[in-house]
Amino acid sequence: MSWFSRLWPWGRPPAPQTGGRAPTSDATPVRIEPVQEPAAPVADVRPVLPWLLGCGELSDTPITPTERQALDAVARTLALPEIPDNLLPRAAALIPQLIALVRQTDLPTPAIAERIGKDAVLAAEVMRLASSPYYRVQGEVTDLEQAISLIGLQGLQTVIARVLLKPIYQSPPGPLSGRAGPRMWDHSEALARHTGILATPSGQSVFDGYLAGMLHDTGWTIAFSIIDRSGIQLPVPPSQAFGAALTEQTHRLFGLAAQRWEITPGFVALARDARHNGMVAATHPLTKVLQQAQQAALDELVAEKT
Repeated sequence: MSWFSRLWPWGRPPAPQTGGRAPTSDATPVRIEPVQEPAAPVADVRPVLPWLLGCGELSDTPITPTERQALDAVARTLALPEIPDNLLPRAAALIPQLIALVRQTDLPTPAIAERIGKDAVLAAEVMRLASSPYYRVQGEVTDLEQAISLIGLQGLQTVIARVLLKPIYQSPPGPLSGRAGPRMWDHSEALARHTGILATPSGQSVFDGYLAGMLHDTGWTIAFSIIDRSGIQLPVPPSQAFGAALTEQTHRLFGLAAQRWEITPGFVALARDARHNGMVAATHPLTKVLQQAQQAALDELVAEKT
C-alpha cells in the first residue's frame, strides 16, 4: 500500500477548504517567557526526543546546568522577531517554490500537467501515486494529465509538498543535528501522514494537516542547530524535564520559522498560534491534531524498529 493510500484509508480525499489569501505579516510582539521547570510528563505520552536521538528513555532527574544553558540558548532565538537565515534548514528556500506550485493548482489540468512534466521527480511521483492500488481500480493510467485528474487537487498538492520538502531534513553538521538527522525525515513523513488522517474528523483541512506534520520538525532541526552552535555538550539521554521544556520550545520555533511560509491561510494561522502560545496554551485546533498524530507516528516508528 502506498504512503498516500494510507493517508485516506476510508475513501477519496475530501475537497480542500477554500479561503482568502494568507496575511503577509504579523507585527504583534511576542512575549517570551523565562524557561521554567516544566510539569512532570504524563506517563502514557511517548516523548519524541529519545526517538529522534536514538537513545534510551529520558532520565528522571532534575534539569542539569548544561541542559539549562541549552534551553536559554534556544530562548534567546525565540526572542528574535524571526529565525536567522543561517539557522533555517538549507533547503528551506524550496518552500516558496512549493507555495507557487500549490497556488497554480487551480489552473486547467493540461496546464498543470505541462508544469509538472518539467520536473521529472515530481512527474514520476504523480504517476506512481495514480498507478497505486488505491487508484488503479479505476483503470490503467497512461499519461500525466490523466494521473492528475485521477488523484485530484488534494492529492496533487500533497505530492508536491512531499517531493519538495524532503531535502529540508538533510542532516546538518553538529553532534545533535547529525545524530537526529537520519531519523528526521522518517518522523516528519509519518507525522504528516497521521496528521492528515486525523485532520478531517477534527474539521480541519487535510492538506493543512499534512503540511503541519511535514514541516513541524523544522522546530527540532533549528533547536539542535542552536545547541550545536553554542558548543553545548548535552548528556544523552537528557532529563525528562529538559525534554518537556525543549518540546515546548521547538513548537514555538516551528511557528517562528513558519511565519515566513504563507502556503495556505490555515497553515499561517497555525504558525501564528504556535509562535505566540506554544503547545501547552495553543488555541488552534490543528495543534491538538498534531499532538494526537505525534503519538500515532511514534507508535508506528517504534514498531518498525523492533
